[in-house]
Amino acid sequence: MTRKAERRRRVIRWAASVAAGIALAAAAVMLLPGSAGAIGAVVAVLIGLAAGHRAMIAPPGVAILTYHSVSPAPGWLPWSRDIAVHPDTFARHLDTLRRMGATVMATRDLVARRAAGESLPRRPVVLHFDDGYLDNYRHARPLLERYVMTATFFPSLDFIALEDTIRFDGEEAGYMRWRELRDLHGAGFEIEPHGVDHARVPTSDAVVGTLDAGNWRRNAWMQWRATPGPKHDWFRLETPVAVPLGSAIPASGLALAERAWIDGAREAPAAFETRIERDLARCRDAFVGQLGSPPQIFCWPENKTCGEARAIARQLGYRATTGGKGRNAADEPADVLSRIHVDDRAIGVRWLAVEGLYLRAAVRLMQGNHYWYLVLAPMHMTRRIVFALRRRFGDDFA
Repeated sequence: MTRKAERRRRVIRWAASVAAGIALAAAAVMLLPGSAGAIGAVVAVLIGLAAGHRAMIAPPGVAILTYHSVSPAPGWLPWSRDIAVHPDTFARHLDTLRRMGATVMATRDLVARRAAGESLPRRPVVLHFDDGYLDNYRHARPLLERYVMTATFFPSLDFIALEDTIRFDGEEAGYMRWRELRDLHGAGFEIEPHGVDHARVPTSDAVVGTLDAGNWRRNAWMQWRATPGPKHDWFRLETPVAVPLGSAIPASGLALAERAWIDGAREAPAAFETRIERDLARCRDAFVGQLGSPPQIFCWPENKTCGEARAIARQLGYRATTGGKGRNAADEPADVLSRIHVDDRAIGVRWLAVEGLYLRAAVRLMQGNHYWYLVLAPMHMTRRIVFALRRRFGDDFA
């Protein structure tokens, strides 16, 4: 059962139990005389609450929190509204985890313990950082070290710059270099692959738009797909060069999750699997060469994958991959990691007290306490409304 389906089922059962208890209480008041009616009403409400409580508390899971950019100025990213977290928000999140008594684990440790059927520490949490942004090194790492917490960083090969130096100050836009990733690795952080080029592929002959000056950056996958090799400086281009403005934007899907549409036909299954194997093997070989040991965890771009890709990852020696839809509970596969994306501006504006409450609710929900969904749901709704208003009136997120 997916996390969303479980949440829906449990909340519906809870609401039905509470409503039934209230209905029975009303009936007791109307049908029973005097104090007997009052006592009956109280008993009915308590029974309804008890039945509802059983529905809202699930077997414990593990919260794997996924971050991307951690920056005070993420405007260079066309999708910063969707993935950027301010360092002040991130610091509040880490402080919240500490106050909750959470145990922040390494991903490999979690996978090994779950695979062996071993017990986990109290309130386990895992921290992930996708895409390998330079701001992770500048802003996330110092905060992690201040709070003595570990994390796993997932860069994509074509976005890792090859210069053998560490940047200590200056520009914050862009991606980490191998030297910076090795420095993180030497400090005890895990570095695992996020694919080669974060690619998408056309999935049909449908056209969903036209590339223009206002949208080509948000459709940067088209440029990435057309330019094999290093891509760490793509955002510095003033205009696209590989796929020009005016080109059709095709319907697309993640390259490691869906078969491509090539020359008017669906990619053959064997070709699809060969393409996946090639990318995962490239990641493995590059990590061995740069970090001295093979990777163990593979993070699918945009958290999407398929059964064929998971099987190939296992064959190539990856112990676990992302893309799960559950809560990392004991009855779920140990080699599938279910993650939740962490937002900033939980209610559409940055209010640190609310950011901490949001994170607490998200973690506790993953850990099985579905009462916290009653806190998250109105936050999500408020955030959507505020962001819609900002888009309508032209307010810039960054």
